[in-house]
Amino acid sequence: MSESCQFSESEALHLMEQIQRLREDVERLKREREDLSIALSTTAEHGDCIEAQLQEANQRLQVEVEVRRRTEITLQALMEAISKRKADLEIVVQTIMEHGDIMDTQWSLKLSEMNKIASIDGLTQIPNRRRFDEHLEHQWKQMTRERSPICLILFDIDHFKQFNDTYGHLAGDDCLKQVAQVLNGCAHRPSDLIARYGGEEFAAILPQTTIEGAMEVAGRVQAEISDLKILHEKSSVSKYLTLSIGIASSIPTLEQSFSKLLDEADQYLYLAKQQGRDRIIFSSKTTLRQ
Repeated sequence: MSESCQFSESEALHLMEQIQRLREDVERLKREREDLSIALSTTAEHGDCIEAQLQEANQRLQVEVEVRRRTEITLQALMEAISKRKADLEIVVQTIMEHGDIMDTQWSLKLSEMNKIASIDGLTQIPNRRRFDEHLEHQWKQMTRERSPICLILFDIDHFKQFNDTYGHLAGDDCLKQVAQVLNGCAHRPSDLIARYGGEEFAAILPQTTIEGAMEVAGRVQAEISDLKILHEKSSVSKYLTLSIGIASSIPTLEQSFSKLLDEADQYLYLAKQQGRDRIIFSSKTTLRQ
């Protein structure tokens, strides 16, 4: 062997190291080639699925973009509406500030009118039960302070069901209106109140009135109803319409309630009907018949 082909020990070692590195590189490249081959094979096998997923993702993105666009439009419209409402509200506030006194008066009149409507019986156009309860409680307290008498009269149309059955409900309604008109004409003082108590029952609240004064009012009502001569052929009392009447009287005290007066008047009305109707009872032992 010539001297040019001879290697030193260090050169031989260096050459061996390079060969080893080349082998390792070759092995690495083989593995990468295999991995690439597998990846290509997988891509080829699942390409359709990946494409479908990409299309689906693209569609979702488009939907999301459209939703956001519509949301922005809605928000813009809402902001414009709020702005307009704000402007309208500012106008309303300004109007109230400039014309507050006039508006207060108008609202007060409207409120008063509504309260009046709510307190009136629609058929007879006299105060209803609600107004009766309010007035009785108020007058009871007032008479308690004044230590003055108060009377309560309950009126019941005798055999009114038979009247309706015989002549019809329209005639019955007309009858109720006529009775209410008579009752209303027999109460003259501002503190007096005539009300439709319920159905065919009516009531009179008479503050600062003695039992004698209440008897006079009841007698006058009964006489005027008799003068109307409203035919009632099915009545067991008379061929004309009649009333049964109960009267209660009291001088209120702090220890008493107005319900006691109401119960007493109701009891006397019951006795008037029980004893034959068409009569006035103002105590369990006193009966007046016209």
